[in-house]
Amino acid sequence: MTDQHILQETFDSLPKLDYIPLLDTILKELKTTTTPIFQLSPDQNRLLIRAYDFAYKIATENKTLNPLTQTTGIRAATVNFEDTAKFCDKIRQIQQLLKEKLNLACQPESPENILVKICSDLGEFNQEKDSLPFNYDFSKQPPFTSKRLTLENSFTPNRSSGSHANIKAHHFNIRFTGLADFQDNLCAYIRHHINTITDENSSERQDLNGLFNELSDRPDSSLNNLRSIIDQEALPRLLRDLKIDYLEYLKKGWKKTHSNANSPDLTLLQTLINRFKIVIEYVNDTNLDNAHYDITYLGETVNLRTVFSQSDAFDSLPIIPDYQGVIGESYNRNSNNFKEFNLGIRLKLNGSVSAYNEKSSLDYHIAEIDPTSPRHREYLQNSNKAKSFKTRVLKNVCLYYLIFAIDETGNTPDEEYNPIVQFEQEVLRVFQSNQTNPEAITQLLSTIKNKIADSAWEVNRKVNRLKSFLQDFLIQKTVLNYEQKTVKLRLHKDILYQKPIDIINSQNFFKINLDDDDTSRSRSSAREALAYLKVGENQLSQDSLASLEVTFTFDDVRYFTVEEEQKFALRYNIDGIKALPVVFYPIKNLNDEEIKKTGKKIKAHPLYEKHFKEKKLIAIYYNITKLRTTIFKDNQSPEARIYRQVFSLLTYLCISVCQNPLKDQNLFIPILRFHVQSTIDDSEDEKYLRTLTRSLAHILRRDCLANDQGLNTKNREDKGFNYRVRNALSSLYSLLPKRFKFNSDFKPQLDKLAIVVVSSWVSDAVWNEPDKNQRISNIYGEIVLIERDPDKSDIIQINNFKTFSSNEKHEQLYQQPTIIRDEITKLYEEKGYRHFLYVAKAPYSRRLGLIRSESDPDSLFFMSETVIKYLKDGKPDLKLYPIFMDTYPALNLKTKNQESFYIPDVEELKKLSNDPSQRTKVFLNLFTGVTVDQNRTFFNSVVCYSTLLNMYDDEHTRDVISGLLDDSSPLQKTILNYILLFHFSRYEKSYNKNTNIVLKLNPYSKLIGDQGLGTLSNFTYSPKNINFNTLAFLTVVRSAIYDS
Repeated sequence: MTDQHILQETFDSLPKLDYIPLLDTILKELKTTTTPIFQLSPDQNRLLIRAYDFAYKIATENKTLNPLTQTTGIRAATVNFEDTAKFCDKIRQIQQLLKEKLNLACQPESPENILVKICSDLGEFNQEKDSLPFNYDFSKQPPFTSKRLTLENSFTPNRSSGSHANIKAHHFNIRFTGLADFQDNLCAYIRHHINTITDENSSERQDLNGLFNELSDRPDSSLNNLRSIIDQEALPRLLRDLKIDYLEYLKKGWKKTHSNANSPDLTLLQTLINRFKIVIEYVNDTNLDNAHYDITYLGETVNLRTVFSQSDAFDSLPIIPDYQGVIGESYNRNSNNFKEFNLGIRLKLNGSVSAYNEKSSLDYHIAEIDPTSPRHREYLQNSNKAKSFKTRVLKNVCLYYLIFAIDETGNTPDEEYNPIVQFEQEVLRVFQSNQTNPEAITQLLSTIKNKIADSAWEVNRKVNRLKSFLQDFLIQKTVLNYEQKTVKLRLHKDILYQKPIDIINSQNFFKINLDDDDTSRSRSSAREALAYLKVGENQLSQDSLASLEVTFTFDDVRYFTVEEEQKFALRYNIDGIKALPVVFYPIKNLNDEEIKKTGKKIKAHPLYEKHFKEKKLIAIYYNITKLRTTIFKDNQSPEARIYRQVFSLLTYLCISVCQNPLKDQNLFIPILRFHVQSTIDDSEDEKYLRTLTRSLAHILRRDCLANDQGLNTKNREDKGFNYRVRNALSSLYSLLPKRFKFNSDFKPQLDKLAIVVVSSWVSDAVWNEPDKNQRISNIYGEIVLIERDPDKSDIIQINNFKTFSSNEKHEQLYQQPTIIRDEITKLYEEKGYRHFLYVAKAPYSRRLGLIRSESDPDSLFFMSETVIKYLKDGKPDLKLYPIFMDTYPALNLKTKNQESFYIPDVEELKKLSNDPSQRTKVFLNLFTGVTVDQNRTFFNSVVCYSTLLNMYDDEHTRDVISGLLDDSSPLQKTILNYILLFHFSRYEKSYNKNTNIVLKLNPYSKLIGDQGLGTLSNFTYSPKNINFNTLAFLTVVRSAIYDS
């Protein structure tokens, strides 16, 4: 099998891992301990898996067990084994021992008989009222409708006033031109600089020209690294400044639509704009050297010029624009050489921060800079987080002072006040003085915190007024004018050494060392380099080494309903499905008095005691107190690493051993985990539990249907708790098979369509890679099958068929992804599928294309022509449609309207992103009026589907046009409707019988994105921040037991 083959290869550049001592320890504990890992309840309805006891004991008593001996320069280390065969053999020994332990626990019955008893017909959970433990109304058949939209933007002739629009969005287009000339201009300036600072025919000039030639030829030189930094960071860095331009755009729009141009609320917006400009002007002051901006807190030094030059410089403010989602990209390497990006825009409006239960972003950041707050103290005491936290405190306390400080004499209005002089006297001087004692700095932090939090500066009142002002303005119907502006992004000449001797001694033309082998210092230098990127007027400048012309536009886009709509009916298809529930729940130790009263030493969570204790299920507990006080007190400690590795391994193997006797059943494993209220943000035990259950569900789903879901158990007496329960159950059951009926004249033209979703995440890598292809990555995904009922042509069934995962070499990943080919081949040969929607990571990047790299616009990841040919090889009639999805912000102008909307018109969608190179085509937009959390966000989102065109051979291009882009094609209409049904099939909100179902906006979120499986399955271990990929590890474990 694929996994087994890959696991047999090892790579010299990667660190080796030896898990054998750890696995031997697990085997020894299982054999010798008196604690049974399986325990059956007296009524034989519940099977307890005591993996926690084993993981905790091994973690606390064997701290020296480390599979990894090398720790320097490692980015990730998971599955590059010293001896793969020996590892797999040990896994099989553990599995066999667990089978014996299960047999023992089930005696005199067989495990199969016991597990069949523990299973329930899913129909037994079918109750009219959704409630714990697993009751859900599967019989309800709520209606749902999707209405068609049309859109208008600046490309629309004679556009309407916008008064009848359902949805609005502000779009941002930015074009970089002169890309081909950038390198030539940079090199020409450096040669000119050499001639300026040296004498003709001098040895210095000869040495500098020789150095320049050497640096130009060496791929990893400081010269080429600078180009790489600009390639990656130019757009994000520019967006820092263009956030101000967007606020200016809103200000102009308000003035044009309101007769009273002197609103006090508008003054608040103008003040914010002015302060942003003051901060940028302050850090760009060429009269001040870098050292002037250095400040220190408890031994950690930060340079304000550097931190305020980053793309996220202002993002911690309560009100700030944010550019989100890539609607399209266009790239042209020809004579007019440009790169163009189309992005969405939203405003962050002081929303709540759920992780800390803070009611607002302002409250959250006030608590962080407050030296007396529990969170501040906890971070300082955490050796792994203290360094970055001190940096964050320094940056934010200075930023908040500069943005919110007032003239306390009352002589200068806020919009005219420049706080720099006062800032340097009251803040900068204190953070810079070597004689300043910690008490003085603590006092300074407390003073600034109090002025922000209390009435002195009236920050809370001003922020809330500005928030209301912007919200009211954003939902107004009047269309804002299209606006365009051109600027220059310049690399400032101050980055160069001015003396030949400095260049010769450092072997570097730049004041910053950009070819440092140390990864941490290299990243720090890259951040420092951004301080030399300046945004200015579109005119010649004597101060720049090289520049790019940048033209950007803001556009007010409106969406209107038309008469066309699609109506569907839905019902769950749960006949014959057996449920084997798995519940992860916390226990706690009782005190002496409680032990006397109850006769027990531990107590399960009250919710478990009330709803789950007597039910048929597999129960897995963990002691939350011990985890927090011992295991995860330091989340990068040996105890934390060993616990996570052992608990992950044992829980998977135990569930797998239970699953195996039921392999002939149509089995569904719903995994429910409890989340308790935490005084610490994202407590490590809760994060790990989410990581584990998500990875378990994915691995288990390779062999049967499985899904995981968390339940927030705090405030259980509140009315909102029942709502949380209903939604949690709805999400837990979202993968169950569903049947849809078209309540219209539409007749589907396709019997079978498979959706293949794929992504990847690195499992083993070093930082300074001599060969990136030597990495190992975990490639994972899922397959969804959509079939038309052979007897009823208007009935469509959606089955979430299976998942897949494999560990592969990086070079193979984007050339010959074997696991994807194998899965497609099985469906093609065994089930007769010919049409495949191939959903992968969007080939968008925010790079300019100044250098060639795997993120270059011509590098298409899993969608490259090489991969497509590989997947189609030997299947002449296979139709593979490469598609990718992104989301961009939008506003629902009719707040009571929570319907679903779609735009399937390719010509209509061309207005959003018209790529002249014809590389990408937007073919579908979806929108829902539901706002998930109104306390956190004011905005909704639009799903934007695109495909690639003119990237493949003519035959494949014709397939893409016929299946996705030809509005007159019955096949295209069918495929788009199937995509729509897939979104509806993943709905996760509980609805009443007469309530319209609203589609799931992003049905791929568990696999792709910031909260996707790749992100969640990783944790760092050791103080060196080495990544461990839980999914990659479990992939090998499964391979050992199934592919032997």
